Amino acid sequence: MNIKKSLAVLILCLLSISCATHNAQRGAALFEQGDRYAKGIGVPQDYDKAIKYYQEAAAKGNARAQYALGYLYRTGHGVQKNYNQAAEWFERAAQQGDADAQHSLGVRYLLGQGTAQDYNRAYYWFEKSAEQGNPYAENQLGFMYAAGKGVQQNYTVALQWYQKAADHGLASAQYNLGLMYASGIGTPPDKAKAIELFRMAAARGFQPAQRALAQTQS
Repeated sequence: MNIKKSLAVLILCLLSISCATHNAQRGAALFEQGDRYAKGIGVPQDYDKAIKYYQEAAAKGNARAQYALGYLYRTGHGVQKNYNQAAEWFERAAQQGDADAQHSLGVRYLLGQGTAQDYNRAYYWFEKSAEQGNPYAENQLGFMYAAGKGVQQNYTVALQWYQKAADHGLASAQYNLGLMYASGIGTPPDKAKAIELFRMAAARGFQPAQRALAQTQS
């Protein structure tokens, strides 16, 4: 390759990097504007405007905007609820490594909501999300191992995943972990430990833990 061709290739590469950087920056700015309208931060809450900005950001490859659109379609905020659309947007963001989207996509596969039910795919995405420290995904992995869905049943590993999520302060995981200690599943029974975990979850307003605490103490 001669010098002129080398320079031409270098210029094209630099232009490509510049365009990608510009798109990423523009996408982030559009997402932030959409988030302000979705949450009513500094502006009146307006889902129509939020969706418009999210869509523009998502078209530029912004994973957070893609996740946000998935969330809106899942919940029906500002749009008609559509699980298929939700799963599609979660998929786009999940493929880019967004931990929240990976967890949400895993839930879609777990429930067969917007996708065919597939425990193996659910486990795959929960694991991807949990690797990034997402406590909701860690809690789901605890469930997958406890129930033997998408993976061989293993109460000891379930306990470990529930513990990780509980350590992140997730009330539902603290409750699940408390149940295992109360019942002696995957661990020797430990009523005192169960009560401690139920109290932690109950303090966060988790009602099943409040009921479990009352029953365990009675």
